[in-house]
Amino acid sequence: MSEEVAIIGVGMLPIQKKMDHLRLEELVFLTAKAALDDAGIVRDDLDNVVLGASDELDGRSISSMLMATPAGALLKDEIKVTDSGLHALHLGYMRVASGLHNVTLVISWSKGSESSFENVMNMRWDPFIHRGMGLNHSTTTGLMASSYLTKYNVSPEIPAKVIVKNRMNGCLNSKAELHEEVTLEDVLSSESIAHPLKQLELAPISDGAVALVLASPEFIKDRELKNKPIWIKGIGWATDSYYLGQRDLSYSESLEIAAKQAYKMAGINNLHEIDVFEIEDQSAYHELIAYEALGLCEKGMAYELIEKGRTERNGDFPVNPSGGATCANPYFCAGLVRVAEAYLQVSNRADGHQILKAKTALAQGTNGFANQGNSVVILSQ
Repeated sequence: MSEEVAIIGVGMLPIQKKMDHLRLEELVFLTAKAALDDAGIVRDDLDNVVLGASDELDGRSISSMLMATPAGALLKDEIKVTDSGLHALHLGYMRVASGLHNVTLVISWSKGSESSFENVMNMRWDPFIHRGMGLNHSTTTGLMASSYLTKYNVSPEIPAKVIVKNRMNGCLNSKAELHEEVTLEDVLSSESIAHPLKQLELAPISDGAVALVLASPEFIKDRELKNKPIWIKGIGWATDSYYLGQRDLSYSESLEIAAKQAYKMAGINNLHEIDVFEIEDQSAYHELIAYEALGLCEKGMAYELIEKGRTERNGDFPVNPSGGATCANPYFCAGLVRVAEAYLQVSNRADGHQILKAKTALAQGTNGFANQGNSVVILSQ
């Protein structure tokens, strides 16, 4: 088994609130084709396809029966992952690293405009206790936010400043859904969703898809590629308890574990070795908690990073120069979008939101309720 796996192409259409002009199958086909075109290869070069999809959010059982073909998997080895789009990347990586495959297309999608998102989230809870309590994505995020603010006595202005930062960054990203800056007052005065969570502190639910082409050194050797290969240096993932009462909502132990796995594999000994961070900020609180679990600061000290501007574009830990999920959030594949953005940064192809001299990037994704599961990927030139 070789641990050397490269990303050689990416496909991602501009993320939108609604893509009424495209059927889901068309969106997936165009995204897969864009990734192949970007890599400079054709479908015949693929030997397998990994799908990241949610039957519940797609609104059909065994959705891969319909979606595999537009994703490029006709008469190809195909497998589906249902945890998150970023988990599909992990499986795609292992398929190539195993030596059994040379070229893998990893693709994931989410069309939130066509699903009753919060109803689907509520149905993911057990039917005996939690479902009847009305728990869903927003309410559980509110519980997480309340736990964090209460434990560390953090000013509500701190999470609001996270949103101001990310929305400003999103204005520079042509692929983002939201291109309007907001002020601190805009965030603090926005509608209360689940105390203390404000409307603008929660990521929108968007339509979008993303695809990445993974390749082995054997495939890349002696081949003239359109893009410089970007190597997957480290990966890690972990999942915490399903039940909220069995974990500390003010912190993410699963992200800490996933990060340590990825750091060890990539040989990262100092976080200043990482030039840019793409974090799946399903809310401002997800980002603050991620700072601490990733080791950018001690527990309860994320506010200092915000107050000192250390996670801004020109800071020593640039976080979400793309605008993050709070500017574009195709929910199920939001973590894979973070990898795509990290890939573009390290490839020096992030256009208006490029971080100068970015050579190494970290992408993080979350799944489940209130940071239950987390994944980390480290990319480098």
